[in-house]
Amino acid sequence: MEIEKEVKKITLGHEIGAGAACLKCKDKCEGFELHFWRKICRNCKCGVEDHDVQLETEENKKVGKLFEDTKYTGLIAKLKRDGIPSYRGNQVTICIPSATVSTATPVPAASFIPVSSQISAPSAEPANSPPAAAVHSPASPAAGSTAAPGTGRTAASGPGHSALSSAATLTKGPVAAAIVVPSPTPVPAKTDVVKSVTYEWAPPGINQSLALRYMELLPPEQRPIAGTAGADYRKKQMAKQLPDHDQDPERCHELSPGEVKQMQQYVRKYKDEALGVGDIALPEEMGQQAGMAGEKGPQGLGAGGKPGARATGTPGNKSDAVATMGKVGTPGAAGMSPPGPVGNYSCHHCQLPMKKGEPAVYAERAGYDKLWHPACFVCCNCTELLVDMIYFWKKGQLYCGRHYGDSEKPRCAGCDELIFSNEYTQAEGHNWHLKHFCCFDCDCVLAGETYVMENEKPVCKPCYMKNHAVCCVACQNPIEPEAQRVSYGEHHWHAEPQCFQCSCCSKCLMGQRFMAMQGMLLCSVECKKKITAS
Repeated sequence: MEIEKEVKKITLGHEIGAGAACLKCKDKCEGFELHFWRKICRNCKCGVEDHDVQLETEENKKVGKLFEDTKYTGLIAKLKRDGIPSYRGNQVTICIPSATVSTATPVPAASFIPVSSQISAPSAEPANSPPAAAVHSPASPAAGSTAAPGTGRTAASGPGHSALSSAATLTKGPVAAAIVVPSPTPVPAKTDVVKSVTYEWAPPGINQSLALRYMELLPPEQRPIAGTAGADYRKKQMAKQLPDHDQDPERCHELSPGEVKQMQQYVRKYKDEALGVGDIALPEEMGQQAGMAGEKGPQGLGAGGKPGARATGTPGNKSDAVATMGKVGTPGAAGMSPPGPVGNYSCHHCQLPMKKGEPAVYAERAGYDKLWHPACFVCCNCTELLVDMIYFWKKGQLYCGRHYGDSEKPRCAGCDELIFSNEYTQAEGHNWHLKHFCCFDCDCVLAGETYVMENEKPVCKPCYMKNHAVCCVACQNPIEPEAQRVSYGEHHWHAEPQCFQCSCCSKCLMGQRFMAMQGMLLCSVECKKKITAS
């Protein structure tokens, strides 16, 4: 029963993304089919990240397991499915208002005047009649308007009423008045059109204006906007930088109990000593707090392992952060200083000065005296932007998960897994599990066998002759890997007298001058003329 469960589990794992189209090979690939241990497609040899495979759920589980039992459990969803923690990717939709000009028609609001009636009938008035004004009886002083003696004009207007600048005509008897309102004229008016942008990921624990400014400082092709090349870049880097087989023994191929134990110790070590998540702060904020708190880190600024905690308020309280910092990045907003360099702060990567008001990335394990520009928070090995600001700190350098692993353990060039066994082989500048130094085409073991390196992959001789060998122009037979050959452009010959000879007179051309014409070898101008004439 247990064996059946294990087989079912493996089968389901290899069914993920089955049949998905390859984004590199297009129609040449029949569809994604995961190799049993190589982590590539059987059909086209491309990686899973090169196929149109929806791996969001799997990736979230992978990163959730990475953060499990660490100080970054706040980034893991509270509810677990199948007992597996899941990463909350912090997808954010930001609304950006943009001013546009449109046409608006003003509609005047009639003033309410107590103890009086108001009539708006501009079309009923004669063309030459004077404008009428609201007139109040003496019994209604609360109307708030007084007339200067003998003038017939309104001298003052009470609160809440519009002052009329036209002449006022006093009437006696029942109070009745009419207000002539000119016809409204369309005028241009500015309106705000709200544009929403959805980011597949944004830095957690900061207000939207600071998050938006962070995104603007990234290269356009690396901004993880949904449905763009930046989102595809994040997806590929998530798969490349954080291989699930670097942290989960169940994702590895046939580890022995001793290797499983060593891997678990390795994972525990990097979680305790190297793993971290970058956070965003303003350089001037870091300078003030670092001076107060020293190397222990500013209070509430990510200290204590609570990502998102700010320099003011209670650590981890996001609402306090928004209230105290205001809309950072907006000129004149609270919490913002004039642009310019901040003291002696410079980017740890490019050494250029940090600017006031510009978001900077800091890494808790690196110390609070080190800051990075958002676009400079990269792996020291591959120089790729650290996906979701997940880093590994070692000897004063930032690493992505993959290259941190490479700095700790040898990696098998066959299965892409770290090697935890004491015995492995080295060939062609790479490390290999003994069982994984196999032909890249047919998977036969190459120990003690003749092999050929084709595109930096070992291939057995039969597969080379069948799939990769070039054919001799003269005899039309494939040229063996150990045989000598002569190549000229895209044409190849066996380096033998019966193959490398003049196409006209059959003279052996080994060590002789020759000319080539449409794949033919010619020893002289005379032979060329004969071939051309025929």
